[in-house]
Amino acid sequence: VEILLDILAQLRNQNTPQLPEDYYEEMSRLQVIKYLGIHERTYIRKVKDGTLKPRKMPGGDRFYKRDLTEAYKESIRRGRI
Repeated sequence: VEILLDILAQLRNQNTPQLPEDYYEEMSRLQVIKYLGIHERTYIRKVKDGTLKPRKMPGGDRFYKRDLTEAYKESIRRGRI
């Protein structure tokens, strides 16, 4: 019985997705521009059209890296990164 419980615990651990360490890292506007390899005007345009959705905080917009996944993939596709 103990062996079965041990196997079950191991299977549960395998199904848990491993998140990168920086998954919850907060980024400022300038960090996002550098991270995505885009110009400041492009950043402003993407915020206006809803492609980038910042979290409004005192002191400026903030993003989590996890929220930038699609924009990051697009930057790679276009050869910016």
